[in-house]
Amino acid sequence: MAISPLILLSVVAFAAAEIPVASQSWEIPPIVNSWVPTDPGYYVTPVSKPFTLSGVTNWGRMNDSTQEYNVYRDGGGSCSLYNRTFWVYSDSSAYSKTTGLFLGAASNSMTIAMDFNQPNKLLDFTLLPWTGWEPAIPFTEEEAAVSGGGDTGCRYALWTNTNCAQLTETRAMHFFKVQKFNNPSNSTYYGNTMAIYTMDPVNNVITIERPRQYWYSNTTYGYGNFAALVFNGMAYLYGIDTTYSNNYDIHLAKVPVDHETDMRYYRYYDSAAHSYSSTMPVPTERRQWAAVVSGTDTFSTGSVFWSEYHNAFLMVFYNDLADSTFRVLSAPSPVGPWNVSSAVLYDSVPGPRGYNYGGTASPVYYQQPGQVAGKELLLQYSYQDTKHTYPVALQATFV
Repeated sequence: MAISPLILLSVVAFAAAEIPVASQSWEIPPIVNSWVPTDPGYYVTPVSKPFTLSGVTNWGRMNDSTQEYNVYRDGGGSCSLYNRTFWVYSDSSAYSKTTGLFLGAASNSMTIAMDFNQPNKLLDFTLLPWTGWEPAIPFTEEEAAVSGGGDTGCRYALWTNTNCAQLTETRAMHFFKVQKFNNPSNSTYYGNTMAIYTMDPVNNVITIERPRQYWYSNTTYGYGNFAALVFNGMAYLYGIDTTYSNNYDIHLAKVPVDHETDMRYYRYYDSAAHSYSSTMPVPTERRQWAAVVSGTDTFSTGSVFWSEYHNAFLMVFYNDLADSTFRVLSAPSPVGPWNVSSAVLYDSVPGPRGYNYGGTASPVYYQQPGQVAGKELLLQYSYQDTKHTYPVALQATFV
């Protein structure tokens, strides 16, 4: 018996729409900030601006001062959806303000920005006692089964060190490394996972879904781990070759917005051929010729975004994980060509343990109406005092 085209189409559509492996919703505080454009304006006419800062304001520790306990966290990146701006951090721990005793921890947490004019002021909505210290990004059943605490240190961790990519006014994608600890000092990187954020601005609820446990396994590049952005209806995902290039090469993938959860739509860039392929590379050696960036510096954490002020795409990054210096590259398009000689943007002052890490840049705070996007940036990094680690915010202004 012949299958009708309508039934066949329905079967294909069902196959493409995978059931998420993990899903979780959070009620968020009803805090609204200035409007942030989903896709900032792009100008063809070149504008030459120097990568020199006229000033930097240190806003200090990014923190929820209303918390009944002290929260410490590291890593992280920002995300804006429907006039709400979030910060998503990696390992987060809570301690009593009176006794200093450890209370609980999660592999990641989310906060909401209270005021763009005071970027260090946050309000927590996930790392709270009544949440059971659950991570903001949901675990799969497999991950949750070995992440319930105990003295062995065996757990899964979902970590990010970059910003999300805003797909629509109410939807975004964000990439997290999936790390499994066998004990506190031994871990294995299994690949990355993609989290999809969906904002309900009426009921002030954000839903987080993971389409798959591993979006990209550790046998290929961690596309999206280093940076991601949306431009002209296309999401561009940047991943570092940590295995064969020793962190010098960045590779690129792209996917049309609205198809980000369907691997059939992903394409992978070959810089030498100036073309994309539907075949995902599984490298067995360094592929420098295919990289979209092969710099004179290594790469650890960073962000890629469009700067209206510079009329260019900027890549702001930390050179090495144990670093304290923000550097910047530029390009006329998300593909490039990227200049390979980076300029030093700002040397952040390290704490007692000798270095900062997890540096990212967030232009969303300064893309409000009447402001030229990219003239100012929020620089964020993980600062280490003698005992703990916490994020610090800097407001940087270009000349």
